[in-house]
Amino acid sequence: LTLKHHTRGLFCFQVPENPSNRNAPVIKDLEDLTNQLEQQLIKDRQRVHYKKEVMIDELWQREQKQLIKLPEKPYPVFKQFLIKFNKYNEFKLDGHLIHVPRARNYVQLSCVTYWDSYKVITNDGEILLSDARPYMRKRRFIPWKEILKDWLKKPRVVGHSRYSIYLPTRIKEYLTVPSLALRKQRINELLTLLLTHDMNGIDQNFYNYIGREAEETEHPYGVNWTEYDALSPKGTEVLNHE
Repeated sequence: LTLKHHTRGLFCFQVPENPSNRNAPVIKDLEDLTNQLEQQLIKDRQRVHYKKEVMIDELWQREQKQLIKLPEKPYPVFKQFLIKFNKYNEFKLDGHLIHVPRARNYVQLSCVTYWDSYKVITNDGEILLSDARPYMRKRRFIPWKEILKDWLKKPRVVGHSRYSIYLPTRIKEYLTVPSLALRKQRINELLTLLLTHDMNGIDQNFYNYIGREAEETEHPYGVNWTEYDALSPKGTEVLNHE
C-alpha cells in the first residue's frame, strides 16, 4: 500500500498496480504503526502537487500558518461503566477475564477505559488496578502478593486458579503438595520472600531460598528438586502473561 497525502491533512491508501512487488508492512504494535505512517506521510510530501505544480511540503508550510493551535492538554476520551464481578473477583473486558484482587472489599467498582488502557476505580476515585487493554498484547503485571493472600485463605484453589499456569514450574510443584497445612506454610514462605524479591528472582535462586531447606526437612509430602529438574528440563520455564 502507498499513502497519498493531501494538502488539507487527509490521506488515503492506494493499492499499487503490481502488489506482488510490494512486501506487507511489519509492525510491532499500534505505536510502531503510528510512527511508520508518520514517516511515510512526511516522505510523501516531497513531491509536486498534481494540480498546483508546487511541492506539497511547501503548501503544507503555508497552511500551517493558518491553523488554530491545538490544546496543550489532550481531551480525555474515555468510557466509564459499573463492573459486575464473578465469584472469583473477575470481570470481562474485551473478551478477557480481568482479576481485581481487592474487589470483594468494595460494594461497587467502576472501570474507566481508554483506547489503549483501563483502570478500575472505587467510588472515591481510588485506583485499584491500571493496565493496558488486553488487545494491546502487552505483558501484564501479575499481583502475586494479593493472589497468594487469597490462596492462603483457600489453599485448595491453588491448582485450579487461572494464575497457577503463570507460576514457574518448580514453584507451582512446590505449592501444589497434597497436604493443605504444608501448602499454607509454603504460601506464607513465598509471601515473605516477595517482600524483597520478585517471582522470577525466587525461581532463579530457588535452591538458595527454598530448595535447600526443603531437601533438609525431608517432609513426607516434599519433592526431591534435584531429581525433579533432571526429569523436567523445562523446570525454569515461565509463561508470559498476556
